[in-house]
Amino acid sequence: MKKKVRVYGFEGCQYCDELIGYYNDNWVQFDYIDINDKKNKKEVDIVMELGQTESVPVILVNKMVLSPENSFKTIKEAYLLTMKLLTQ
Repeated sequence: MKKKVRVYGFEGCQYCDELIGYYNDNWVQFDYIDINDKKNKKEVDIVMELGQTESVPVILVNKMVLSPENSFKTIKEAYLLTMKLLTQ
């Protein structure tokens, strides 16, 4: 089964852009979900509640929610944690 990565963020978020840069530089396939797009509201509300955060970027790797402060302190740490989960 191929593991799926989803990034929740918003346009202009420097941390989101930094994380996306890491993913793009290392060929990590991901879906980007704009938290401000009303069509995503239900999904975003669920993921943010599961991640116990209102901060972004929030990352979903299959069913594992990674959120700022709870799962990682830096964007590089978020990227490395994503890579670890993708290789398990």
